[in-house]
Amino acid sequence: MSESNLPRVGIVGCGAIGSHVARAIDCGEIKAVVSGLCDMDAAAADKLSKSQKSNPPVLSAEQLIAASDIVIECAAGSAVAPLVESCAAKGVALVVMSVGGLKPEHFALFENSPAVLHIPSGAVAGVDGILACAGGQVTAISLTTRKPPQGLKGSAALYEMGVSLDELTEPLVVFEGPPSEAIKKFPKNINVSTTLALASGAGDSMTVRIVADPTIDTNIHEVRLVSPYVNLFARLENRPSPDNPKTSALAYMSAVAALKKLTSKVRIGT
Repeated sequence: MSESNLPRVGIVGCGAIGSHVARAIDCGEIKAVVSGLCDMDAAAADKLSKSQKSNPPVLSAEQLIAASDIVIECAAGSAVAPLVESCAAKGVALVVMSVGGLKPEHFALFENSPAVLHIPSGAVAGVDGILACAGGQVTAISLTTRKPPQGLKGSAALYEMGVSLDELTEPLVVFEGPPSEAIKKFPKNINVSTTLALASGAGDSMTVRIVADPTIDTNIHEVRLVSPYVNLFARLENRPSPDNPKTSALAYMSAVAALKKLTSKVRIGT
């Protein structure tokens, strides 16, 4: 397929996830072209552009949407709302990694748009099974996330609690509650809770626990689901991204896999 016939992918956010997506396209792992890069830090976007063989342009969000068939958000929850509104209005497919930034009204915008909203699995496994179970009845679902203290540093919620991560010598539960509260308190750490709540249909009946654990060096997610037909347990031990300790390496791998699925004629999984 000639480059002119390849899907055009615009990348919003040039940090750990966005950079890996750009590299996967640049080396041909994803059959697409990068139509543009966008980041609040123009220097980060420029640096990423110069590292690519194609030297994609650095664009504003609106310019990038106009130049793209697919936009992938790899930035932050605050970037999601304007991207949703613009992509839905202009019929551009949107892949959202900062799932906690999605609001109920955003889904309605895509119901009335020719475009599609895609939510990758992110740093957890079992989403296909949970989606299948949601067609029946989910009795209960919970997520327990354990992170090394370094992965939770900078959290305003911990500052308000008076928790000093540097002084931890044993695991400490720093949050227990519904997904909507988890994402408010830890917006950079727990997007997976929103993904699971959406996939299961459980919403805020789901229980989320976040544990700061100085005894581990991986990000551990444990998902438990009970239904009349299936009991599901999934445990993942994710290495943090070397570029950002708050992000699991599996998160950027999931972003790449989602784009490969979107741009492929053969799609595996639910």
